[in-house]
Amino acid sequence: MSLLSSMTGYGRASTQTPWGSVTVEMRSTNHRYLEVDPRLPNELASLQGRLTELVRRGVRRGRIEASIAVQLVRWDQRRVVFDEGLLRRYHDALVDLKARFGLKGGVTLEHLLALPQAVTVSEARLPIERLQGPVLQATEAALRELVRSRRREGARLAADVRRQLAAIEAHVRAVKRRLPKAVAEQRRRLQGRLRELLGSGAGSSTSQLEQAAALAKDADIHEELVRLESHLAYVRQTLAGGALVGKRLDFIAQELMREANTMGAKVNDARAAQHVVDIKGCIEKIREQVQNLE
Repeated sequence: MSLLSSMTGYGRASTQTPWGSVTVEMRSTNHRYLEVDPRLPNELASLQGRLTELVRRGVRRGRIEASIAVQLVRWDQRRVVFDEGLLRRYHDALVDLKARFGLKGGVTLEHLLALPQAVTVSEARLPIERLQGPVLQATEAALRELVRSRRREGARLAADVRRQLAAIEAHVRAVKRRLPKAVAEQRRRLQGRLRELLGSGAGSSTSQLEQAAALAKDADIHEELVRLESHLAYVRQTLAGGALVGKRLDFIAQELMREANTMGAKVNDARAAQHVVDIKGCIEKIREQVQNLE
């Protein structure tokens, strides 16, 4: 699988324990840097630092929300406690009381249990250290799934960027084919316009005609095309180079747009201009995609 990663993804993992289940969900979204937001039950707040460190080992950019849910088995948490010492004292006191008042009948269990604090129901809290292992295990599994999800999305984004690069290159070839005719036509228009302005003196104004011809060079976008192709090659090279390319590709996409804007301002041919517009549309799509890459 490609090492390129999107900053958006999802991972989920659960683990079973003798005391219940632990479920970890991770969601990642775009962010300029890495931001980890672990959401744990209050009883597990001490694990926040370890969870954050685990995420940082597998992810370099993006905002990561990690939610941990612990579902304990209810019946295992309640304990019925009889205070045998207190019940014995209750029993002795009741027997003595019956004898002093001459009451008949024995002391029954119902009598004893009706007395205060004879029996209590307590919540048996599970020691937190027993949950740390399962929580960390589920977190690592959810993180692996998140990383796989981000890489699948990263491969999809990279494939789309390559499609846009191919489309740009096709438009560049079309512009190159059209460019000689466009520049020649621009030169003829400038020369004709200058002759109109100079009138009969045009023949003795050779230097002015040469200056007008030189103006046609402003319509030549050869240098911009060279730089554009160089940037396209750099994008391809960067995509093939591995992880952590988002910021670099975002910068080079801005450079691509700068060259395309210059071309659009200089080209004076309708057909070539339409290709430049299409190039700019492809670059916009590239920028949208690379801003999602890690």
